[in-house]
Amino acid sequence: MADAAGGVTRGGIDDDPDDRYAAAIAMLSIGDERSARRTVQGALARSGASRHAVVRACLVDLAHQLDGEAALARFAQRTAGPAGWLADPNSLAQSVLALGRAHLVEVVIEEIARLLPEDALIALLGAMARAGTPACRDLLSACAVVVEGGGGHLAARLTDGTVPEATCIAGLQDQTPVAAWAAAPVDAPRQQQVIVAVARDAGRVAPIVALIDHHDLGAALEDAFVLPDMLPARLDREVLGPMTSGGLVPVPMSVADACTAIREALSATLALGHEIPSNAYQPVAHRLRRALTGDIARGAG
Repeated sequence: MADAAGGVTRGGIDDDPDDRYAAAIAMLSIGDERSARRTVQGALARSGASRHAVVRACLVDLAHQLDGEAALARFAQRTAGPAGWLADPNSLAQSVLALGRAHLVEVVIEEIARLLPEDALIALLGAMARAGTPACRDLLSACAVVVEGGGGHLAARLTDGTVPEATCIAGLQDQTPVAAWAAAPVDAPRQQQVIVAVARDAGRVAPIVALIDHHDLGAALEDAFVLPDMLPARLDREVLGPMTSGGLVPVPMSVADACTAIREALSATLALGHEIPSNAYQPVAHRLRRALTGDIARGAG
């Protein structure tokens, strides 16, 4: 029987918030965001006890992520487009910063840079600089991190070292790999799975998941993706825990060694001309270089 929070009271999802959290993640994995959102709210309603403090923090963070992704969809539907952005860059900047999470700001900037020809992008960056509002200055700082090539160089010059006010932008600027794991070779001798947690804003990390093929591709990158920013406790429950359950026990490894392994695998992949499957929905190579080295973050392209 379904309960008011969208869960099941008998024969299905238990009232335990951990069970509901796991069910919500499973729903998201099949694209059922509506049911996942109801299940998260139901779990939050049952997580007030102190013994549920960790799972409650995870649920709150997941709920904020879902809210941010819904706001991103609304932004995509309602944004004025290139002409409107040029006419009112401050409105654009405020809308982007309102998304509130580093990875969502990153997605919007990537899409703007993809949509605009270079001359139009440079004109937009100049318009933000002339507007000079705090929101425009922060968005320029984010563009200096995210935009490739000449646009990134220009944004870096226009910000002139300004410290961003928005924490989500500071999280993009200061992102740093802080922890790493890899599946034990005995568990995955042909394909090594490497996880790197990159610190972002508000105590969250951006998990990088890289699959390095040692059998068919000669230690090149078979695939990789960057997950949405999340609390470290969510990384434990949503990435590392399922690896263990699936028989790939994640073993802590040196952050420097993990970053080097992924960078070298990426270089090998590009040399082979292998298409990374995740490129179909995110600019994986650039995100990896941006997160694992400081070059692009400093506008080096």
